[in-house]
Amino acid sequence: MEIVNSSVNNASSNPRVIVVGLGAHGSSTTYQLAKRGITVTGIDQFHPPHSMGSSHGPSRVMRMAYKEGAGYVPMLRRSFDLWQELNDLYSEPSFHLTGGLFMGQPDGRAISGIHTASKAQNIDISIMTPDEVRRKYPSFNIPDEWEAIWDPKSGAIFPEIAITAHLDLAEKAGAELSFNEKIEKWSATPSGVTVTTSRKTYEADVLILTSGAWITEMLANLKIPFEIERVTLWMIEPRANRDFFQAGTFPNASFEIFEKYPLYMQADFGTGVKVALDHHGVTTDVKSINRNTTREDYEKIFEQIRRFVPDLDGEVLNSAVCMYTNTPDLNFVVDRHPAHDNVIIGSACSGHGFKFSPVIGEILADLATRETPKFDLKMFNATRFKS
Repeated sequence: MEIVNSSVNNASSNPRVIVVGLGAHGSSTTYQLAKRGITVTGIDQFHPPHSMGSSHGPSRVMRMAYKEGAGYVPMLRRSFDLWQELNDLYSEPSFHLTGGLFMGQPDGRAISGIHTASKAQNIDISIMTPDEVRRKYPSFNIPDEWEAIWDPKSGAIFPEIAITAHLDLAEKAGAELSFNEKIEKWSATPSGVTVTTSRKTYEADVLILTSGAWITEMLANLKIPFEIERVTLWMIEPRANRDFFQAGTFPNASFEIFEKYPLYMQADFGTGVKVALDHHGVTTDVKSINRNTTREDYEKIFEQIRRFVPDLDGEVLNSAVCMYTNTPDLNFVVDRHPAHDNVIIGSACSGHGFKFSPVIGEILADLATRETPKFDLKMFNATRFKS
């Protein structure tokens, strides 16, 4: 993608803004800008919600017990409130509280990370022994030497409803939305930004890039070491104890594997129990990715299902492929472009970003309007990988 260089821009507090990519973060950002009365145009190469990127499928996990680090927790708290607010504003709920049970070795990455973050941020969690887990959840096969952590604020986010809600609310607030329009190039000068698409050329004061896996093309000249990971999602009909897996009785649940990333699952909200392996995929790119699940994918995840939740070893109702856009430290990139002060990056969520989309929308809107974000964003800066 052609990118024309420039220096800085002094956009006012009431700029014209272009948002490129209208998935999780882009849809939320467009809504946050529009509700503030900002002139905003949102552009997507597909018609969101769609199944081509990272924001599709029946559900995503919201959790407050955060192994990824205590620095995320203030943003999670704000995001939790915003999910509830979105439920109040839109006709279909985007968030459902389920509670969450996270299981693993006491000294493993997940359990130790949750304890560290919870202590630092005073998160409400409780500990369960393997015997307690088996008595309450007999379908779970938890090893004797493991520990379980209960998170009462964990829940299910419905990503496609959430994106639709944010875009509908944005449009009602005055946003201009353009779908099925591919970005060909963008440029920035001190006086503004230009985006050329397959249809037309747009001009504005500020450009926000929330293009998910396509951020690698949008920011090719920055040489940020992004890695695209192919991940599969599975919707399964349990072979036994079906009532247990239904929404209302089944919590979010995860089992740490190889002391690293988990097998996780969410309740059946009408399309089957959603099951996935977190960060057990293969490296790919947006052009060559195999978008069909394979027998190898099936065997990989069902090996773990049979190990930890044998009652779930049933019929596959559906499956899908999505993409994680990872950074080396698995933290986000939320920052101004190092060379263009009027270009803002809000992508590379490293497989754990959807739950943050309402608060990231607020943050990116703050940056676009020259307001100071309420959160410490240092760990998300775009230049941290330079030697």
